[in-house]
Amino acid sequence: MDAMRRTTTASYDCLLFDLDDTLYPLSSGINLACRRNIEEFMLQHLHIDETKVPSMCLELYREYGTTMAGLKALGYEFDSEEFHAYVHGKLPYETLKPGSSVKEPPAFHATT
Repeated sequence: MDAMRRTTTASYDCLLFDLDDTLYPLSSGINLACRRNIEEFMLQHLHIDETKVPSMCLELYREYGTTMAGLKALGYEFDSEEFHAYVHGKLPYETLKPGSSVKEPPAFHATT
């Protein structure tokens, strides 16, 4: 019961869950734009050879869960906030229309 009281006293205006490709359909183009931004970051900020970027991006994603985590594991030094701002800040969110391209979230069932 104490846990319930603690969670109800938190004051949040909004909670955002970024669960890639679960809130919007692949057809929205968000995923493709995100991948392009990651590859562009790798080229422009990390100066990785253009011919290696696409395959490296995919390999790091598969091995480490995210390309950013893989780049960090390989020793590339960059600011994570700058990476996220670059990659996600330029996405075409305006293409998402409420009720049409945003998926309904799964039902939440509280357990007692």
